[in-house]
Amino acid sequence: MLRLKGIVGQIVPDATLESVHEIPSTHITRLYTLNISGSRQFLLSLQPSIAVRLLRNEQALMLCEANLIHFLTKTPTGATIKSPPEDESSNGSLLSSLIPKMLKHSSNTKEMGYPYTIFEQVSGSPLSSQSIYLTVSERRHVDNQIGTLVRDLALITSPTGTFGPVIKVCGDPFAQGASSGAGAGGAETWSLAFDALAESILRDGEDMSVLLPYEVIRRQFSRLSWRLKAVTIPRLTLPDAGDDAVVLVERRLEEGPLSPEDSVRVTGLRHWSRGVFGDPLMSSCFENPSEGFSAGWKGGESDEDLIQDPEGASTRMLLYRCYRAIIDIVIEYYRPRNESSRFEMDARKRLTGALTELETVDVEGSQTPKRMRTESMAAADMTMVKKLKIESDKE
Repeated sequence: MLRLKGIVGQIVPDATLESVHEIPSTHITRLYTLNISGSRQFLLSLQPSIAVRLLRNEQALMLCEANLIHFLTKTPTGATIKSPPEDESSNGSLLSSLIPKMLKHSSNTKEMGYPYTIFEQVSGSPLSSQSIYLTVSERRHVDNQIGTLVRDLALITSPTGTFGPVIKVCGDPFAQGASSGAGAGGAETWSLAFDALAESILRDGEDMSVLLPYEVIRRQFSRLSWRLKAVTIPRLTLPDAGDDAVVLVERRLEEGPLSPEDSVRVTGLRHWSRGVFGDPLMSSCFENPSEGFSAGWKGGESDEDLIQDPEGASTRMLLYRCYRAIIDIVIEYYRPRNESSRFEMDARKRLTGALTELETVDVEGSQTPKRMRTESMAAADMTMVKKLKIESDKE
């Protein structure tokens, strides 16, 4: 607490820290509301404790998030990205109004024992806690805003022309003596960048001896990697930007009828740590998109087509579905939770379905009309059978 008071004093010299309250969250970072004198509130985001098992791509969550926020605050997107406007009528993209104001970031462990970031408090609560109260028209409006946000993100391209996670493409702007672009890297093609992401989660699975059809998965990813090479413009995407647990919304509970636009609005995201420069279709929003999301994605003043190689889009989306399912399976072994078996089985079904469809895609990208029980289907089924048998033996 004393350390935190000192840090707050550095940010706002004339203010004092009055109290700290933890914010319940499904995300692995620890979130706290800092109540400051003068009725101000800050948001403290803290790296997970060392007791939490992290995947390879989660090792530097705080730095990844701070890196993206830093990049966005300095990047023009049609209208200049700036701190959230106080007046809602201010001109600018939806994205510009949702970027949280970062007050301080530290990647070392000297001050708090863990890397941390402090933001101005963001209003709203997760959509997952509000969705049951939304009317159909209100939900459509929220989905429309999510579509607009995803489009605003996709309008931003890699500053180096390379692909991959933001932290690899942009480098670390917080490193001592870092200059613009210092340490920047990334992959030359989206195929190479996605292969690195996929290989990372597969190795996470192998490290924990997770039963998966690794050979089948790697073969399919390699066989269809040529479809990924068609993506030549590295656009910014947040793979989980549309997840109900990530999107923050605010509802007005005033008496009298209100239009959906007046009654509910998206206020931000719970975290910004998974930014990737690549294919916008990697976002989970494009899997079974709602009518509202599609309208938001297609709207706006720009007529620019942000999806390259539409002919190969369905194949790429299958690869991304497979990738997401693998993450959902592996993560249950790293951080088991209540009903982990149910979540894992659901993810395995999705993986089996994606692999089955991938088997019907030939090297030219067209799909064969006959849907057969394939090697991937059999391998995935065998995986589930083995796991169930192991669990049964343990009981």
